[in-house]
Amino acid sequence: MSSAPPAIGPVDAGPDRDSVDVSIVIVVYRTPDHLQRALDALAAAAPALRWECLVIDNDPRHGDCRDVASGRPGVRYIPNERNVGFGRACNQGMRMARGRYLFLHNPDLEVRPGSLDALVELADRELDAGLIAPRLHYADGRLQESCRTFYTVRIFLLRRTFLGRLFPSAGAIRRHLMLDWDHESTREIDWAVGAALLARREAVDDVGMMDERFFMYFEDVDWCYRMHQRGWRVVYHPVSRMVHHWRRESARRPGRGLWVHLGSTFRYYEKWSFLLYWLKLRGRALRNAALLLGDLVLLSIAFVGAYALRAVLGGVLTKPLFGFELYLRFLAFTLVVALAAFHAFGLYRERLRPSILDTVLPVARALAWTSILMMAATFLFSVRIFSRFMVVLFFPLAVLFVTVGRALLVRAVHSVRRRDLNLRRLCILGPPEAVEEIMARFRAHGTFGMDPVPLTGAPGDQASPAAWARRLRVERAQEVLLFEDWPGDVPGLLLELRERGLPVRIVPRLRSVLPLHSSLGEFMGWPAVLVGGEASAVRGGPGQRLGAIGTSLAIGLLWLLPWLLVALARTLGGRAVTEEVRLRGDGGQPLVLRRLVGARRPATAVRGLLDWYPALSALAMGRVALTGLCPFTEDEWTSLDVAYRERPPEAMVGLVGPWNGNPCDLAGLAAWNRDYPENWSAAGDLGIFWRALLGRSRPPGGKR
Repeated sequence: MSSAPPAIGPVDAGPDRDSVDVSIVIVVYRTPDHLQRALDALAAAAPALRWECLVIDNDPRHGDCRDVASGRPGVRYIPNERNVGFGRACNQGMRMARGRYLFLHNPDLEVRPGSLDALVELADRELDAGLIAPRLHYADGRLQESCRTFYTVRIFLLRRTFLGRLFPSAGAIRRHLMLDWDHESTREIDWAVGAALLARREAVDDVGMMDERFFMYFEDVDWCYRMHQRGWRVVYHPVSRMVHHWRRESARRPGRGLWVHLGSTFRYYEKWSFLLYWLKLRGRALRNAALLLGDLVLLSIAFVGAYALRAVLGGVLTKPLFGFELYLRFLAFTLVVALAAFHAFGLYRERLRPSILDTVLPVARALAWTSILMMAATFLFSVRIFSRFMVVLFFPLAVLFVTVGRALLVRAVHSVRRRDLNLRRLCILGPPEAVEEIMARFRAHGTFGMDPVPLTGAPGDQASPAAWARRLRVERAQEVLLFEDWPGDVPGLLLELRERGLPVRIVPRLRSVLPLHSSLGEFMGWPAVLVGGEASAVRGGPGQRLGAIGTSLAIGLLWLLPWLLVALARTLGGRAVTEEVRLRGDGGQPLVLRRLVGARRPATAVRGLLDWYPALSALAMGRVALTGLCPFTEDEWTSLDVAYRERPPEAMVGLVGPWNGNPCDLAGLAAWNRDYPENWSAAGDLGIFWRALLGRSRPPGGKR
C-alpha cells in the first residue's frame, strides 16, 4: 500500500487528480545543464505546496537529461521518441498531470523561494484568472519585459523586418513591450512569455491545451488569446519573481530558429486574422473562381495546342488550315460549352480529390460532350472553316491539361494543409460524450483538413442564440457541427447561423439507427429524410455485376497457370491446397469462401489474387467485389470494437484493398471500412486496385 501524500512538498505516489496542488511541466531538448539548474532551484525553493514535476524530453538519445532527473523526489521523466515540438510536449505533460494547477516551466528558468506559492495564492483568490505569469528577471537582476500586447501587422513589421532598425524607438514597439510601465503592480495583460505560466485546470478544460500546430513560438500568444476569448483573464503578478536565462536565438542571427518563428507568426495570423477569416468564409466561391479561371486558361492552351498540331500535320492532311484569328469565335464557343458542361456535371460542386484517377473520369465525361457539341457546331456555322480533325485533337489535350492542372492545384492545397495551414475551423456543439467521441476520432485518424474546436460553457452569459453566434464568430468558425440533442436552443441557433451565412452540419438524435447514405428532401412542404429505397452504389448494380463477371474471367485466365503450379507443388508435397474460411462481410453477415491454405493478409495484389483464386466464382456471382471492405475472420471479428460489430458498414467485401503490403491493426482496418462506403467512387476503386497491384497501398488508420 502506498503512503498518503505529504501535507506539503514533492508528491511521488497517488494517481488521483487534485491530489497535487500544482503540476510542473518542463520540456527539454538537449539542455541537461539548464535542467540541472532548474531542478536544483526548484528543490531549494521548497514550495509550501503539494507538487510534482514532469520532465518531457524531446531528445532522449544521449540520456543526459534522464540522468539529471532520475532519483529526485516528485520528479517524473518521460522520454519521447522524437522531437514533437514544444506545444505538443507541454500538452503531453498536462494530460499526465494530477495537479489543481499546471505550471509550464522552461528549462532555462529558476524558481525563487515563495514564487510558486505566490502564484497559487493569487489563483485561489482570483477565480476568473485562467493564466497567471510571474515577474521575470535576467541573471544579472535586470527586469525582463515578459508582458506584451497582442501583435498587429505594424508590430510584426517593426519587430521582424529592417524597419525595426530604422525606427528602434517607435512608440508602437514601446506600447507592445509595455516599456512605460514599472511592472510593480498586479494587472491583467494581453499575453505573457510562455517561459513561466500557471494555468487553472478548469480554464484549460474549457479553452483547451496549446495548439500543437505551433511547433515552437507563438503557442503562448495563441493560448492567451483563446483564454481572453472564452472570458478567462491573463494576469501578471510581480510578487512572484523568477530568473529566466533567455537567449532569443531566433532574433540574434538568421537560421532555423528564425524560420520557425516566421512560420509560427504566419500560422498565427492565418488562424486569427479577420481579413483571412472573411475570405475563408467565402472559400467555396473563391475556389470555384480559381477553378473557373484555371479551366479557361487550360482549355485555351489545349485549343491552341490542337491548332498547332493540326498545323504540323498540314503536310499529311489534304484540307487547308486557315489563320488562327478566324478560330477565335470557335474558341469562345468551345469555352462556353466546356464550362457549361463542367457545371452541369458538378465539377464546381463536388469535393476535389488529389488523385488523378478521381479527376480524369468526370473531366473526360464533360469534355466528351463538349467535343460532340464542337463537332456538331462545325456543321452549323455558315462559314465552314473549322477543322474537325482539330476537334479530335482537342479532346485528349483538354482532358490531359485540365486533369493535371486540377490535380496539381489540389495537391498544392493538400501540401499546405499538411503543414497545418488553411485548415477549416470546425466548431462542435453537442452533448459532452458525443463531442469527446468526435475529438477522439480526430485524434486517432487525423484532421481531414479541419481544425476541430469543441465548445462548452464559459464564464459569462452564453445562453442566447445571438450570444452563441457571436462566440462562433470570435472563434473564427468556418463550419459548425451541431448535434440535435445539444442542450442549447438548437432552432434559434440554426436561424442565427443561417442569417449569418455560416454552414452547419446537423447530427440528428436518431444517428445511431440512420444509415450514412440518407437524403434530405421536401415532402408536403416539410423537410424529410429519405431512408432506403435504393441499392447502395457499392453493392453492385447490373453494370458492376457484368464488370465483375468479366474481371473474374480475365483474372481466372491470367492466374490459371501460376495457381495450377502452386496447387501441384502442394499436392506433390502432401499438403492440402485450399481451405474453407468463414468471414464477416456486408453488414457483418457470415460469408464462406475458399482460399489457399495458410493465406494471410497478402503482401501485394498479385499474391492476394493468387491466394483468393478459388473465390473468383464468388466474384462472378456478385457475393464479393474485386475492391471493397476488408474481410474479417471470425476470430478477428470478435476482437473488434463492440460499436463496429453492432453497426458494421454495408458494402461488399473485396479481394484486394489497402491492407495489401502494409501491416495494419484491426482498428485501422475497421476505420477504413467505415470510410469506404461514404467515399466510394469507381475511380477510387480503380486507384485502390492500382496501388495494391504496385504494392504501394496506403495503410488504413493513418493520418489523412
